[in-house]
Amino acid sequence: MKRKSLILVVLLSICLSSFSQEKIKWTPFLHQTGMYYTSDVVTSDGFGLGLGVNVLHESQLAGQADVNVLWGNGNAITTRLALGYEKKGRWAPGVFATFNMIWGQRIEILSETGEEPPMPAWIAGLRIVPLKFQTNKGYVSALELGYGFGPEKGRSIEFSILSVGLNL
Repeated sequence: MKRKSLILVVLLSICLSSFSQEKIKWTPFLHQTGMYYTSDVVTSDGFGLGLGVNVLHESQLAGQADVNVLWGNGNAITTRLALGYEKKGRWAPGVFATFNMIWGQRIEILSETGEEPPMPAWIAGLRIVPLKFQTNKGYVSALELGYGFGPEKGRSIEFSILSVGLNL
């Protein structure tokens, strides 16, 4: 067991050192966001605030992770992981594949046996970022739109009105 752990640590350190050679930009951000999710057994929606981090590699591959608190149909919390591509330059539109999870209060339809739907609800989808503008200090993005599908005929529409990030 110790030998496997040692091999894993050595491989991990080699991989991490090779990644550190690459140019990666970390940008924490704050955004106004909203979401509407409905399926055969769950409905959740709301509007609120979120914060997260955007990671951009020099090859223009981008990753994003964020947590959002939404008010409307009770209090819901959404988490999102996204991977995509952003154009290089001052105007930097992008497209992302997303995986969202919805936690918290929602409208539920119980099964015939009285069981509640599973928590959290999840959605896989696409997100477009048409109005993102980069500066040396960070970025500003407006009107980001996403659509996704989940289990039980789930459909989700998500949007961000304004997102602001500061480079580290």
